Amino acid sequence: MDFRQLRNGDVHYAGNLSAIRTKENAYVHYFRKCVVTGTTRRRGGALEAAIFDAVLDRLAVVGYRGLTMEGVAGAARTGKAALYRRWPSKEALVADALRHTLPEPPAPPTTGDVREDMLAALACLRDTLLTCRGAAFRVLKDDPEEGKGILHDVVQQRLSRPVRDVLYQALEQAAERGEARPEAVTRRIADVGPAVIFYRNLTEGGEMTDAYLEWVVDEILLPIIRP
Repeated sequence: MDFRQLRNGDVHYAGNLSAIRTKENAYVHYFRKCVVTGTTRRRGGALEAAIFDAVLDRLAVVGYRGLTMEGVAGAARTGKAALYRRWPSKEALVADALRHTLPEPPAPPTTGDVREDMLAALACLRDTLLTCRGAAFRVLKDDPEEGKGILHDVVQQRLSRPVRDVLYQALEQAAERGEARPEAVTRRIADVGPAVIFYRNLTEGGEMTDAYLEWVVDEILLPIIRP
């Protein structure tokens, strides 16, 4: 095959060869494993989604410290330049991937029953962990400046703080209905459920069933707040 006959923008995976110029005066790079031509190139939202997926996949494998722009580009099957055109640093890229992946914060409690409110909040937290494949929490675990920087701000704003706020509101409403002791309406107690879920996710991983969430609520949270 005459590689120099490739069209402008074509990418041929054929071995670790140096970039050469095509007849349209554009560079073509060669890599291993498969063929991607200009007709299948991704742009805009499709490329961005592939990059975000690659970020989360690589985080799950190598953690934040081991993550590189080169590794993400390879996993997304794009060039490193495509990443740097959009994000100036690894931190900015991971932050955007987390924002893109994390669902909206949980809604305020509305069930009128503190047990159901707690289960709903913890289920939202569990489902969010599943959605982002644990990547956000590998960031928290691996970064030596825990609680600081844009990465932690994203996780706090979109996940950790909203769930704790909803649980605190559930405690306030439960106290008004007589389901909880007034002195149990504290931020520390609102933090207990998420702390159990975070610890379980970081140390054991695996499936977190509805039955496990019910155990957390029935055996840990409700006994703490009962009148």
